[in-house]
Amino acid sequence: MSGTRSIDELLTERIGLDPESVGSSLVSRGLEARMSALGLSDAKEYERHLIRSGEEFQALIEEVVVPESWFFRDDRPFTYLQDHVRSTWLAEPDRPPLRVLSLPCAAGEEPYSIAMALRDAGLPSTRFRVDAVDVSARSLARARLAIYGRNAFRGADLAFRSRHFKEQNGRFELDASVRNAVRLIQGNLLDPGLLANEPAYDIVFCRNLLIYFTDEARTQAWTNLLRLLAGSGLLFLGHADRLDLAGARLCPVGDKGTFAYRRAPASLPSPVRWKSIEPPSRTEPARPITRLNTSEANRSRLQASEIRPTSQAAPTPAIVKSSAPSPLLDQAAERADQGRYDEAAALCEQAMRESGPTARAYFLLGMVRQAAGDRSAAESSFQKAVYLDAQHDEALLALALLAQRRGDETSAIGYRRRAERALARKGVQ
Repeated sequence: MSGTRSIDELLTERIGLDPESVGSSLVSRGLEARMSALGLSDAKEYERHLIRSGEEFQALIEEVVVPESWFFRDDRPFTYLQDHVRSTWLAEPDRPPLRVLSLPCAAGEEPYSIAMALRDAGLPSTRFRVDAVDVSARSLARARLAIYGRNAFRGADLAFRSRHFKEQNGRFELDASVRNAVRLIQGNLLDPGLLANEPAYDIVFCRNLLIYFTDEARTQAWTNLLRLLAGSGLLFLGHADRLDLAGARLCPVGDKGTFAYRRAPASLPSPVRWKSIEPPSRTEPARPITRLNTSEANRSRLQASEIRPTSQAAPTPAIVKSSAPSPLLDQAAERADQGRYDEAAALCEQAMRESGPTARAYFLLGMVRQAAGDRSAAESSFQKAVYLDAQHDEALLALALLAQRRGDETSAIGYRRRAERALARKGVQ
């Protein structure tokens, strides 16, 4: 149909849509539907009307967006969210209420899933709020209604439905206590003023949206996402969302399939100068080491319990004040961003063989191991990072979460308190 190309360009300019990502036929069908509704047969005439009318442009958006979703779509992010909240907000009742952002929210399935997950984790509605944003007024109207058919419930575990919904004639109405925990907002992620007066969010869900954007729109979207995300916040993305245009280093956290990320620390720990290792007991002879031998290929598997301080007066190793870059670790972080975890781990180990162990290297290795699903190896690496840098708040937080997941509440609280003290020393509120 003539005129489609110009309308494609308008959709790209205003909402960032890459028409190829949804298929050209979807845009054509939407265009035909709107022209038919207006009784128009000339695409150029419709284009002129579209440019003049904001209401018509919104009507066209409703025809071309992809709103399909369902409750607890991909359960791993929600499980990780619950674990994170248990080890932070539930472990520390004095924390300010948790702030969560969900966009796009479609007909409410994702933000309501977040609210249900938080309530099921034990966090009362008074201690969190979910803001849900979508460009589609039609989707938001359905979300406000909060009545769903069976297609909104997929997967094997639907126990949440009996807890939070009331069934009537094959339709399911969401409980008001969950609805009231979510604020629905019409907005565009590409708008520089989106939620500009709101404090940053502790958790941001933005799954399966960026894949529909052009590269230029994706860059602008990243600018807004990173503005909206608190410095220590968690960002949940879709499995196909690209990180290459983020403009900031994001590190994966959680198990493989979680697709959760944090900002990498702005300042990274410096290398450690190794002097000696005390004997593991008073009866065994000392084993002096002047520096890690770069030929010891298995050094990266050294257990944290084997590394001991040089004396009672010096319980932690001396830190070399150096800002030298580490290309191998930078490469490892890039591989991790791409989901190439085996390569990332190998680069971390190579960096430690060549330059000696550092807190940065062990922390990155821990995140890689955790993302790959090996919690035991991840915990060992985080412990070594904390030994080398007792103020490594991110490693302490990671250890708190792992302890929480295995039910060790005492250790989880201890690690969390240490992390808070470390942040306080750095002047981070």
